[in-house]
Amino acid sequence: MSNAAIWDTQHECMPREELEQLQLERLQATLNRVYKNVRCYQNKFNEKGIVPEDITSLADLSRLPFTTKEDLRLNYPYGMFAVPLREVVRIHSSSGTTGKPTVVGYTKHDLKTWSNLVARFMTAAGVTPDDVVQIAFGYGLFTGAFGLHYGSEAIGAAVIPMGGGNTEKQIMIMQDYRTTALVGTPSYALTLADRLEKMGIDPKSLSLKVGLFGGEPWSEAMRLEIEQRLQISATDNYGLSEVIGPGVAGECQHKCGMHLAEDAFIAEVMTTGRAGGLRKAPKRG
Repeated sequence: MSNAAIWDTQHECMPREELEQLQLERLQATLNRVYKNVRCYQNKFNEKGIVPEDITSLADLSRLPFTTKEDLRLNYPYGMFAVPLREVVRIHSSSGTTGKPTVVGYTKHDLKTWSNLVARFMTAAGVTPDDVVQIAFGYGLFTGAFGLHYGSEAIGAAVIPMGGGNTEKQIMIMQDYRTTALVGTPSYALTLADRLEKMGIDPKSLSLKVGLFGGEPWSEAMRLEIEQRLQISATDNYGLSEVIGPGVAGECQHKCGMHLAEDAFIAEVMTTGRAGGLRKAPKRG
């Protein structure tokens, strides 16, 4: 583990003025691409009476239409893709428990971007090329396992693609392969802690140092319990299937809030029932 928590100095340390200019340029490029290639967005823009060229500042973001779950379902499976299917090299989707699943396609460039965004928050959490990362997420259509897998490889860490479940074997692998970083859900971290206790294994005998947990909500109380019972630093990260998967934001070793990858994503906080706009975050002392 390391305190050198910067993966992408160019973008993570970019001056605010340069960052906002980059955000605007990337936003405009994205709007032009989807307006040209995705009929759903053509219709939405036309209904609003706007074209991509009307968005000339970040303040104009509030003029754009929302993308809803209903839009994604009505255009299932490939109607929201902005590139021909021949350029798509990976397809993931949500579970579809409330209807048709949300389908997400990745180009080769998308996969490279994804890897680097995940590597960013993993580095911030303390993962280095010297680590052995055990992925305890289920592999499959779910994006979580693959995102953290790619991020680990980008960093140069050794990856154990263990998958979900099979708890006693997970523990055996941790012992034998000297796992230093654990990836999974926070609830599964507690399942591992329960099993360690039943097996009479002291977590201090393991090589575990950090946990990177996501995929479900959890509390500070739960974090404290995980850290005490597994003897690790437990960090949070965030992503969603509709927007690349994990890699949107993540905690550093200080664990006082998640860092948004602002060069790739623009966060807009909405208040129900009120039209709002972007507000600059207050400066910290």
